[in-house]
Amino acid sequence: MPQQAVPRPNAQEYVVHHRTTAPPVSSAPYPEARGTSLPSLHGDLKLVMVGAGNVKLSVSFREYPKARRNKAQSRGEARRQEKVVPLIAQTGEGKREAVIETAREGIYLFMVEAENGEPASATFTVTFFEKGSRGRTATLGTRTVNERSVLTRILMPDAIVWEDDSAFTAIVRDAESTTKFNTRTGMQWKEYNQ
Repeated sequence: MPQQAVPRPNAQEYVVHHRTTAPPVSSAPYPEARGTSLPSLHGDLKLVMVGAGNVKLSVSFREYPKARRNKAQSRGEARRQEKVVPLIAQTGEGKREAVIETAREGIYLFMVEAENGEPASATFTVTFFEKGSRGRTATLGTRTVNERSVLTRILMPDAIVWEDDSAFTAIVRDAESTTKFNTRTGMQWKEYNQ
């Protein structure tokens, strides 16, 4: 009578099936986040968040070419947004940077929300064209973030911040929208109320 081969478990299965005790569990709390702090990132558009440990950031983009800026966008055009995933790096203790390396012609919408449902305070600064001759910085200030809200809107490549009224010569508000104008350039920027 021929002998049958008896299947043997491989070493990995043997260890898993014959472990009699669980690995030791440390009662110490999880160590503080470690890792390599990266050097500062560079790009056309950078948002620096200081003290923003519990702030979640999302960015969307709406196309608005320079050739069409003499006419305000319709509500349908304003709703056509695409999600943008910026490069995000922890560059220091409590400091994060979100960078869009190459900005397109249009409006970038930055939204923030508290990750754990608890209010989080952070200071926000935007840097435009950091490596070029057009480089400049705009301070958005310190904000306490609770639920999902708009942090800022930025028109690129002009580097115009929606909240900076000095970039506009006229502002018109009605029940459904706000339109900001610059009569020197002919630009019209319309944002609809939610």
